[in-house]
Formats: sequence, C-alpha cells, structure tokens
Amino acid sequence: MREPPDLAEDAIVGALQAGFGIRVAGLWFLPVGNDADSWAYRVQAGDGPEWFLKVRSGTAAMPGAAVPAYLHRRGTPGVLAPLPTRAGEPYLVAGRFALALYPMLDARHGAEAGLSSAQWRELGAILARVHATPPAPELTRLVGRERYRPSRRELLPKLEAALAGADPGDPVAGALAASWQARRAVIGALADRADRLGGELAAAPAPQVLCHADLHTWNVLVEDAGRLWIADWDEAVLAPRERDLTFVVGGGIGHGLVGPSEEASFLEGYGQVTADPALLAYYRCAWAVQDIAAYGEQALLSPTAGEATRRAAVEGFQDLFAPGNIVDLAGP
Repeated sequence: MREPPDLAEDAIVGALQAGFGIRVAGLWFLPVGNDADSWAYRVQAGDGPEWFLKVRSGTAAMPGAAVPAYLHRRGTPGVLAPLPTRAGEPYLVAGRFALALYPMLDARHGAEAGLSSAQWRELGAILARVHATPPAPELTRLVGRERYRPSRRELLPKLEAALAGADPGDPVAGALAASWQARRAVIGALADRADRLGGELAAAPAPQVLCHADLHTWNVLVEDAGRLWIADWDEAVLAPRERDLTFVVGGGIGHGLVGPSEEASFLEGYGQVTADPALLAYYRCAWAVQDIAAYGEQALLSPTAGEATRRAAVEGFQDLFAPGNIVDLAGP
C-alpha cells in the first residue's frame, strides 16, 4: 500500500520493544507493494541494525512469516525468515494487525538486478528443496490446499456492479470503468476459462507440495555479493508444483521476466521435470483473473486505499493487458 495503516507509530514501536526486545531509534513507512492488506516499514534499532517490518491486517495466523520460519528451521537455504519474537513465534499481534520483522538486506529485486545463469540454477535448487520439504500438520492447516478457484474470483461481479454505480465525479473510478469496459469481453472469457479449467483439474487433483505461489523475480532478492533470497511468502499453499513452475516455465507470467535460457538454467538447478500443460494453463489464467480483481479491489472497493494507491492500481490493471503480459499469456 502507498499509505500507512491505521496503526499508530507509537503502538508499533511499543510492540517491537515488548515483542522483540528491540529499542527503536527510527521508524519509516515504505510506500511499496500492491497488497491491499499489507504495509512495510524500515526500522532502525538503537544498537545499530536495520530491520524490515511487515504489517498485515487481521489477527489471524500469518503464513507469510510462519512458512519461511519453518523452512529456515529445517535448513532450507535462500529463505528469508523473520526474527523470532521473545516467545519464539515468527510474528506478533498488535491491535488489529500482525507484525513480522525481517533482516534489512543490502539487496535489489531480481527483476531489477537480473539473475545470472548460476543464480537461476541456484533459484531452481532452492525451490526443489522447498518442494521436497514435508509440511508439518500445523503448517498444512495454516496454508491450506489448492482448490482450483482463483483468488478474488468472487469479486468480479461486485466490481462490475460497483463500476456501474461509481461516482461520476471520481476520476479514478472513471479511469478504471473506461479501461474495464474496453476489456470486458476479455475479462469474462478469462473468468469462464479459469472456472472450466479449475473444475476439470479439481475432478482429478494432482499431488501437492509446499509452494511459494508468488515466485516471480520481484520476490527474489539479490545481495551485492550475489546471494539469493526468496521473500514474501504470503501466498504459500499446498498445491501441484506447477503452481510455482508457472513463474518460470514457458515464459512465466510477464514480458521480460524469464526467457528460454533462464528457464533452462533454472531447470538445471531444479531438476528436469515435465510440467503438466493443463496445470500451467490454469495457473496463468487464474493469475490473470486474480490480478484483475485485486487491482479493481484496490481502485474501487478498499476502504483504506488512498489516492496514490488507487491510481497505481488503475495503472497496474491496464498493464496486465499489455502485449506479452499475463492476460496475453493466459489466452487460449
């Protein structure tokens, strides 16, 4: 989100001191990310180290912290795990929010820095370790299982109704309405295809493994020394391995993120695997539907989204339909 949450900075500082034993010397909101329920801060500890703080709305379990903590305990490399609280938990609750604290790395996103062939192989090897890790029963309950229904699929009819009744004086709603109307047939076809493919796959489910489920290179951090870290485990789920392989195999989910040579290097590290084309087709289609609904929700339905977030959401929505991006890739 581009605007801070409804959580006082004094409350954050007090929670960090009580829960982690950290004396906070500085706290800065970071206007990054596209998740309407998530916010980020940079934390300067009084004794020197800097931390990355992730705040999520709600007091339910926080899989994005619990999953990497679990993998870290099992010795999985390349997983950016949170700092345990004084009670040994991967996150703490403050009011209506959950807080997780991570090392602040001197690193860039893989999408910006680019990955060498060796780094693609390393990423493949890390993911192979993740997929081979048997989840504990409590983790299984926490992350849930693939149901073959796109996230936020149920929002599409609500968005259609909200656009029809949008305030004509709201320029953001007007911009989204114009873009949506121009692409309405495509959106409907994508939703129908996702429903059909999902129903077919649910009738004969494939074996499931622990998946990151959001493994594009914007969620891969590259330190200056070249070390890789997989971050942002909020979407973790038990699903067929194709849930993650979709981000690499056959062009990934967007133009310019991964090509044939990157895919080949990745598979050298992961191990040669024949990805199920039906699963890849479903996951690309589901990702397109999910992103369309998510951007629409931020622009039109989120009560906490400010003007900057809403405008960025409309731009993100429009970009989904650019040549070579996810809607194009998800087409029949």
